[in-house]
Amino acid sequence: MNVGIIGAGPRGIVLTSQLLNQFKNRFEQQEKLTITIFDPYGIGGRVWRKDQWTGLIMNTPADQISLFTDASVNMTSRVFDGPSLFEWSSSAEAQKYLTTNDYPETIKTAATNLDGRDYAPRVLYGAYINWFYKELIKQCPIEANVTLKKVTVNGLQYQSNNQITLITDSDNFTVDKVVMSLGQQDNYLNDEEQKLATYAQENKLTYISPTHPGDANLNDIPAGESVIIRGLGLSFYDYVSELTLGRGGTYMDNDDGSLSYQPTGREPRIIAGSRRGIPYYPKAISEKGYGEQTKPVFLTDENMDKASVDGKLPFAEFMRLLKLDLDLIYYSLLINDKFPYKSVTEFKDRFINSENRPAVLAAFGFEEEDIFDWDYIVNPFKDVQVVGTEDYQSVIVNWLNQVIPDAEKGSKTGPVSSALELLRDFRPVFRRIIAAGRFSNEDYVNNFLDKLSSDISFLSVGAPVLRSRQLSALIRSGVVTILAPGMKIKTQSGWFVTASPKRNTDVFKSASLVEARVPKPDLDITANPLLETLVDNQLARTKTLLIGDKDVRLAAVDVQPDSDQLIDKGGAQQPNVYIWGIPLEGLRFATNASPRPGVNDINLQTADKIAANVLELKSAEDVDMN
Repeated sequence: MNVGIIGAGPRGIVLTSQLLNQFKNRFEQQEKLTITIFDPYGIGGRVWRKDQWTGLIMNTPADQISLFTDASVNMTSRVFDGPSLFEWSSSAEAQKYLTTNDYPETIKTAATNLDGRDYAPRVLYGAYINWFYKELIKQCPIEANVTLKKVTVNGLQYQSNNQITLITDSDNFTVDKVVMSLGQQDNYLNDEEQKLATYAQENKLTYISPTHPGDANLNDIPAGESVIIRGLGLSFYDYVSELTLGRGGTYMDNDDGSLSYQPTGREPRIIAGSRRGIPYYPKAISEKGYGEQTKPVFLTDENMDKASVDGKLPFAEFMRLLKLDLDLIYYSLLINDKFPYKSVTEFKDRFINSENRPAVLAAFGFEEEDIFDWDYIVNPFKDVQVVGTEDYQSVIVNWLNQVIPDAEKGSKTGPVSSALELLRDFRPVFRRIIAAGRFSNEDYVNNFLDKLSSDISFLSVGAPVLRSRQLSALIRSGVVTILAPGMKIKTQSGWFVTASPKRNTDVFKSASLVEARVPKPDLDITANPLLETLVDNQLARTKTLLIGDKDVRLAAVDVQPDSDQLIDKGGAQQPNVYIWGIPLEGLRFATNASPRPGVNDINLQTADKIAANVLELKSAEDVDMN
């Protein structure tokens, strides 16, 4: 059997591992298995490649990253155990691999000093993926063969004998089965972005459209001059780091625990903002042990069943249960801070079983300023209406001074950070809710996807707390200025111009504009040539949901829910073509996470199931699909 895997990032390599594992241990080897992996960037793919600035770091602690399976995973193949990224990085084998393969000294040093709670350089994760792949090849059975083709697959054609031809610029390849393990893809520019790009070209300005920060060329952004950055999420921190640390800047520790930034003079002056006008909450220092993941007390199947009406869970009831879980963690930890002489066990018991929880809070001495106000957490500056840009820097720094210490306490100790950590721990719960169709289509699209999903990102997938400490120092040093909420971009007199007109009259201009966001997966506007061709040839379609009398698009590629087999324009399932991961975002939830050990990881489950299906073996039941 010939299998083509398109994409050599973590998913493609994990799938390769599970195919070999299934083939070796379960398959009656009457025919050989040939696996061909296609990726123009090679093993590791685009995001984790070697040739990028080594200061770009991951967004998950090193001990929560692994490509190996473990006993927690719901799968039919044997466990293929091995070290996490953290365990591998500290080994002599890692140093030997990094040295033999000419990785920079900074990466070797980072590997040696990496703590399990640290956030590894992306280049180091790429090295780990490459090492893992080499280990697979070493253990590859005689009856199997794996090769890598560093080419882009531009198209897919079915043959009369049910085989599939994969079309590349250099050659065509015939396979029996195809699995698209694609990561983040570029999109065509929208109307506004295209106008900005054209304006930049006509006026000899610099415009960096949405892309991976590791791909962006920042060399044309001059020192000492303004650069506008739109977006305050993860990509914002990447770009700011490249324009400061990447240009030789350093940080010094102050006596009060804060940082001061020491500029080199090579930095630009960064003017940054977004619709929300607030940087993402910092990610707390991890205190989680192996496989540790908090389970809901309130957002349980039993409680959701009770709250459902005509088989559907009203979104308001979902939020009520979710907020109760967040409240429980928050107040339990706040007791440790404020009332160490009071019993947390007693509080939990009373809070869980009471019908009058405000009375329980009052009985334990919580005051108005202690209340976990969801609306305030989501919008800390909702009461700030008119504020000058200079004054807004103080507002932002004061807010950072509140959230940073809480995050530094840790993900099981800081009351706010630990409550927000549940939004990551509950990802499996959210996925099961979506897969089970608990929400009405209207609630899912209009409330969960359009609103809550954005809030979850803002609250729980921010950069490590170190980046927030650095941002505070950059604001105080004058290198970074954050605009008030409601950032707008215009073009005027040969410049890019930005302001927050609903908050103040301050206007800033620049010859450089950076869009600090990666393209969202969207089949209708994707610039990936393979996905484009599939749509043009009616071999793929966008997933839609019926709301009222209208089909509403989710942007995700439509697949058979229990197998990830591609569905064509007419609704027919393609038996030999699979797609999983990021292109399914919207149909699935949080598809961009790397595999985590000890938690029955969804990526590892899905890879095992697809591998079994490809080899026409019985797969595990009740698999949570990515």
